[in-house]
Amino acid sequence: MYLTDKQLNDYIDEVLFFGPDDKRDYQKQIDNLKETLTKAIHANSDLGVIKINQAGSWRKSTALRPFGEQDIDIDLLVYLNVEEADRNDIASMHALIIKLLRKVYPTKQPSDFTPSKKTVGIEFHTSGLLVDLVPVIPLKVPEGYVWQPEVGGGGSFQTSPDKQLDFIRDHKAADPRFTQVVRLAKRWRNYADQDALSSFAIELIVSHLNSIQGIPDSIEQGFSRFLLYLAQSGLKDVISFPGAIRKVPNESAPVRIYDPTNNENNVTSRLDESERVALSKSAHEALRRIQYAMSIDRKGDTESLWRQVLGPQFSLS
Repeated sequence: MYLTDKQLNDYIDEVLFFGPDDKRDYQKQIDNLKETLTKAIHANSDLGVIKINQAGSWRKSTALRPFGEQDIDIDLLVYLNVEEADRNDIASMHALIIKLLRKVYPTKQPSDFTPSKKTVGIEFHTSGLLVDLVPVIPLKVPEGYVWQPEVGGGGSFQTSPDKQLDFIRDHKAADPRFTQVVRLAKRWRNYADQDALSSFAIELIVSHLNSIQGIPDSIEQGFSRFLLYLAQSGLKDVISFPGAIRKVPNESAPVRIYDPTNNENNVTSRLDESERVALSKSAHEALRRIQYAMSIDRKGDTESLWRQVLGPQFSLS
């Protein structure tokens, strides 16, 4: 049976949606952390930190409610007063951030702030939050752009955090189902253990499909065509967006999905061939179950098939 937007929205609201009430206490902690760090910046001008801005899925309102003991993952961009020529000196950037944290939390040891697996920032646990402090260096030209170290410390790239937020905001405004489709795609990724595909890459794939195929008529259609794209294309197609600076490079990366603010920045550059194949295969299996669910009329069997894709928390109202 086909599922209505109401049925999927009920599941999303009950299980996935990280709404204002859920966020309130966490946001207080985030605001307190930012305020505390900002005060430390102003009191210690030698730290070389200009400002701290929030970023990531939380800022875009596409974050998922955490399951079990999962941490709330927060990205904070730390704008550093560092010469552009030093942008690849990751160790120095880490030292600046750790110096700031040590000023604010003097009882902690430097070992408490470790290199992140997700970025080259610093993971810092506080009251259930996993705060990832990401060092960036602001550019004079182009305006609004920064140098950000690459995942794994392989160099740095130019991007615009503000323009990325504007890009997602525009797609959400154009498609009232955008956030719901993204949340389902992220939940499938998590349940299928396909963590190689970043949340940002998921948002860009959904945006790409909306641009070339139009706005989906339902949440179910949007989610199923996301899976269909991964299964059919094998993530071999080049995805880029108009309005980005620079040109798409001729490179041999297994997956090539480019930053909507800079065509030189492949946001999936760390995704290897085995991960690409695994993602395509997993999407194919999930799509097969959903398509079968569409072909039968029994509610219980439909619910069971969707649970195989999204987890045991899925239920139909």
